[in-house]
Amino acid sequence: MRYLIFFSLLLYWDSTAQGNCKLQSQKDSIKVYTCPVKESKYKAIKVEFLLNATYTQTVAMLLDIDNLHRWQYKTVSAKLLKKISDNEIIYHTEVQTPSVTNNRDFVIDLSIHQDPNSKELEIKAISKPNYIPVKKKVVRVPFSEAIWHVKSVSPGKLSVVYEIKIDFGGEVPAWVVNMVAPLAPAETFKAMRAEIGKYKNSKIGFIVD
Repeated sequence: MRYLIFFSLLLYWDSTAQGNCKLQSQKDSIKVYTCPVKESKYKAIKVEFLLNATYTQTVAMLLDIDNLHRWQYKTVSAKLLKKISDNEIIYHTEVQTPSVTNNRDFVIDLSIHQDPNSKELEIKAISKPNYIPVKKKVVRVPFSEAIWHVKSVSPGKLSVVYEIKIDFGGEVPAWVVNMVAPLAPAETFKAMRAEIGKYKNSKIGFIVD
């Protein structure tokens, strides 16, 4: 199953990498693109930005599930469900949506890998929609795949490329989702920059700065 997931991710990233991404916004030096995806009515999102932080700070922040609401856009709640290993966890999160539709929730398998030579990080967040029962009046996101590529460009400064493909489920028209989707990552990563300094003294045993 892990090899199947990895192979499907390779196909997805290849399809978006080739395909006509369009810059939708550039604010606070955060570039947000939308990218058409073959055989999907939803566009992928690609974000590029610089982050004043270390690898350790970044990983510590991502693993701090209890405080995701401080920086991830419209997050209502977040809870760790299972720690698989030091570098892989499963968590649940619920996000607020406009009043005309129900909130969405995700179950995410988050895994973190650091290249032993370059020290670059590859972080994958893959949804597991059937991991726990669906809540009443909340729509479970049926599909979400995200990947982060994080590399150092100078001491204390990281380059981040984040890409996500998602199906929000429910009955919201695809054109509405495609129109509003770029807002979430722009606000999320702006807040991430503001909060990441709190992790300056963190220690993560499997990460080398």
